Amino acid sequence: MSLLGHRTVLRFIYFLGVIRWYNLLLLGISQYLLSAYILLVKNGSDKKMAFWQFLTDTTVHSMALATFFTVAAIFIINSFYDLDKDWVNKSNMALMSRAVGTGQLANMYIIFNTLGLLFAFFASSKVAVYFVLFQFFGWFYSHKMQKIAVLRELSASLLTIAPLLAIWIHFSFEVPQLGGYFLGLITVLFVKDIMKDMAGDRGNLIFGYKTVSIVAGQEGSKRLAWTIAFTAALIFGIAYVQLDAVHDLLHITGIGLVLTFLNTTLWQRLDQTQHLKWMLRLQKSVVLFYFGALLALIIYRYVLFFVYNIIQP
Repeated sequence: MSLLGHRTVLRFIYFLGVIRWYNLLLLGISQYLLSAYILLVKNGSDKKMAFWQFLTDTTVHSMALATFFTVAAIFIINSFYDLDKDWVNKSNMALMSRAVGTGQLANMYIIFNTLGLLFAFFASSKVAVYFVLFQFFGWFYSHKMQKIAVLRELSASLLTIAPLLAIWIHFSFEVPQLGGYFLGLITVLFVKDIMKDMAGDRGNLIFGYKTVSIVAGQEGSKRLAWTIAFTAALIFGIAYVQLDAVHDLLHITGIGLVLTFLNTTLWQRLDQTQHLKWMLRLQKSVVLFYFGALLALIIYRYVLFFVYNIIQP
């Protein structure tokens, strides 16, 4: 392979790092899991019909592609605004952005946003409007909101969950218990983003990014994260006790909130900053639990029932 070919391959690999392909893959899988779950619940008496609708729902497939290109574009524009900060906090990310080239990234940002809207329009006009707002919110977050404490962390959580909300909206809010599931997930993501921003305090402080940890300090951030986790777990616990029948999704939500509360409680007791990365990893594991548990639920309650007809849904 020629030197030019090697450079092209390397730039492509770096570009995959800039758009965080692993996050895009996880988001796409999560959308399909959510879609499969809603269809299986909706067609509980006919698993074959649910499976066929899942395969042939072109709207969901179009939304997944629209999400891929739109979220990738958000990562690209975020890398523009964060380039100076990333040299301090995440030099590898800054090096990848510089290696790809700002001009090339600008072109890909426009192309990806355009492709995202095209696939959204292919899904439906309502989906297209949703993704126009989603793209604007992604740009506004990168340009303004990520420099405002609390709004920065909350906006990041909402951007993460927005593609999943699009799937729920597409199915006309079938399975209303998903509302509680999403609220719990936003809480888990919010706590994760507080921890994540604390890990980047140095660059954030130098370049004027007002995060929760910079405004409230490390101890204040710990107390805020713990208070959020405790309040969410308490409210859920009260609602859980009062319900006559608890939906499967609420079991997942409750476990996720309890794990977040335990993680923030442990974080309160650890004074050394070096433990932060382990707390962040644990919190990321809670996020993965939300989707892993949904996959396990689909397999246990529906796939096994479909194959062996031994588990009553």
